[in-house]
Amino acid sequence: KLDGISLKEITVLAGEDPAYPIIRAAIKKRNYYSDQVKAYSCETYIKGLQRLVSIPEKFKKLIKFTTGEKVDSSMFGIIYLSESQSHYYYQYPHKEKEIMFSSRVSGESQSFSFNQFNQMKFNFYENLIPLGFAERPLVSPLNGNAFLYYKYKLLGTYSEEGKLFNKIEVRSKRNTDPCFNGIIYIQDSTWRLTGLDLELTKDQKIKFVDTVRIKQLFSPVSGDSIWMPVNHNFSFTFHFMGIVGDGYFNANAKNFDLKPNFIPNFFSNEVFVVKDSANKKDSNYWRLHRPVPLTLEENRDYFKKDSTEKITSTDHYKDSVDKKRNKYKFADALLGYTYSNTRKGVSVTSPGIISNGIQYNTVEGVNLIYNFTVNKTYEDQRIKRFNSKVRYGFANYLWGGELGYNYFFKPKKFSRIGFNAKSIVEQFNSAEPITPLINSIYTLFLNENYMKLFKETALEGSYFSEISNGVFFNGVLKYAQRDPLKNNSDQLIIDDKNKLFTSNDPVYVNTDDSLFTSNRALTAEFSLSFRFKQRYISRPNEKVIIGSRYPRLTVNYKKAIPTLFATTNYDLLSAMVYDDIHLGLFGRLGYRIRGGGFLNTKSIYFMDNKHFLGNQTIINTGDYLNSYRLLPYYEYSTDKWYAEVHAEHHFNGFILNKIPLLKKLKAQEVVGGHFLFNDKIKQYYEINFALENIFGILRVDYVLGYGINNQVRSGFTIGINSRL
Repeated sequence: KLDGISLKEITVLAGEDPAYPIIRAAIKKRNYYSDQVKAYSCETYIKGLQRLVSIPEKFKKLIKFTTGEKVDSSMFGIIYLSESQSHYYYQYPHKEKEIMFSSRVSGESQSFSFNQFNQMKFNFYENLIPLGFAERPLVSPLNGNAFLYYKYKLLGTYSEEGKLFNKIEVRSKRNTDPCFNGIIYIQDSTWRLTGLDLELTKDQKIKFVDTVRIKQLFSPVSGDSIWMPVNHNFSFTFHFMGIVGDGYFNANAKNFDLKPNFIPNFFSNEVFVVKDSANKKDSNYWRLHRPVPLTLEENRDYFKKDSTEKITSTDHYKDSVDKKRNKYKFADALLGYTYSNTRKGVSVTSPGIISNGIQYNTVEGVNLIYNFTVNKTYEDQRIKRFNSKVRYGFANYLWGGELGYNYFFKPKKFSRIGFNAKSIVEQFNSAEPITPLINSIYTLFLNENYMKLFKETALEGSYFSEISNGVFFNGVLKYAQRDPLKNNSDQLIIDDKNKLFTSNDPVYVNTDDSLFTSNRALTAEFSLSFRFKQRYISRPNEKVIIGSRYPRLTVNYKKAIPTLFATTNYDLLSAMVYDDIHLGLFGRLGYRIRGGGFLNTKSIYFMDNKHFLGNQTIINTGDYLNSYRLLPYYEYSTDKWYAEVHAEHHFNGFILNKIPLLKKLKAQEVVGGHFLFNDKIKQYYEINFALENIFGILRVDYVLGYGINNQVRSGFTIGINSRL
């Protein structure tokens, strides 16, 4: 009961709203209530629903153009409805486990719900509330420094069963601060939180949705001494490019046990489990066990979609849908075409004109890349995948091709085995530091042919699997012949008479005479990756990794084996440590530290060297924590030793949100440092200052670099947000 408001006499400081002494008292009791329950278990019920409200006419026309299907009323209303029941277990301070034993998804009897109670039980006694859809954690209205962020107003008090409760309005002092707005309820004299109704909007930098509303209702679970949140409601609305929708998740908790007897090792890195039998409960079971009856809309959705599933799951229906879907349309020529055989789980995908690779470089001239993929998917999530690629250069008349096969045979271990055969043009740096599109633009318009290529003919076998939780093994065995290529085209759109194209030799750019000779290599590469105390979700036929509080370590060893048919002979040992650290309101810090060296270089060629992801264009397409902004692509490649460090701190608006004019841009600040040391360059430093989230997608960096010829270099780069 939240009505029947009446004012209550309270002693306050002059000019101060009566809510402030109540909030001070509640903050003093915050730690007590947060840590009051050291362990508990409960049974939960969750219902989740999402609706599609409207689609603009332009999208309706686009859908009809691309699929041939007319948008009608059947596409609107509920698009997802699910229910679930779980047992939830908790032990102070951070141990938890959830076991879903019942699951129902409307119209998908073989599916399992994605509902999770641990994603909804927000603890507002904590200083900060982490939300996956917000750039920064949200400041609780009971935060220890809450008065720096919030304004409070006592709306009144109400009495229930002889207890007094204060209804208090909370408002953010600044619109762009990561704060809630709404109502909280605090019991008089005990100063415990008994309910809340709080809202977030785009001003708080939430993503994917426009508004979020969180409600909690607390109730005594052990006499009157311990209150726990028993009802949780999370609702949202979204509006994206004219597409409008909304949804909610409701959770009810009951049957609390505050003195559970956990067996040894009950808590582990497996934090959520979905039982194989969870989706076997019928409608009668749900009618008896759901705490709140379905609405008329929800009942209709279950009836409609469950009835429809009986029809759509038949072989006749699947064949008829495939027959219609597989008709080739004009849009397929532009956007790509997919042939499907739903009954057999087979699909064949080929790109369209827009997505095909038409590019230009000085080795091949205009060249065309065409690829297609065949997938065979099984009910237990195993996948067999064939992929192929054809490439032709019109200037050097060189055909190339690639054919691969991958079998994902154990999804819960991420296990796969693969084979690949190719004879095709490749960049000397297999990480491809410059994309074909950027190279084409720079070559044709700016007379800069940065991409350096050679031909590789190879057979390759690979194996990847998780050995134990958080320990991954990857092995690759490869036999390859590498052949040199020379420039064959000097076509331009804009000709700068003061510039000449460089040769295709990445070391001696002024002559082709120094190109390497054809050679063969047999290499074996092994790597072990460790994700310490990796937490995960177990679903039938699937394992979902949800992260770790500890850094990740990768150790890699590569051996070129000399044989009668291969002349290369070298050993490379390397390691990398990396992590992403969340620092609350101060944003997050990401870093990668990598180093290694060649133990043996008896016979090695330039493509075998350790290369670094440099950049000589204004466009930055590399991984921000794996690349340099101003480093030449190949000038400092090494066959000796190297060490590199990359670090970036994302403030997520912590600074700009406090500056009146700049905060309207909704841009976010980034500061980074990037270092390289090896036998070719004693020290190379880059410091970058960036603004990201410009127009929601762009990032602009200003970079200062030092170490090349002992000079300071600077420049701007433009790229895509690092978290997209």
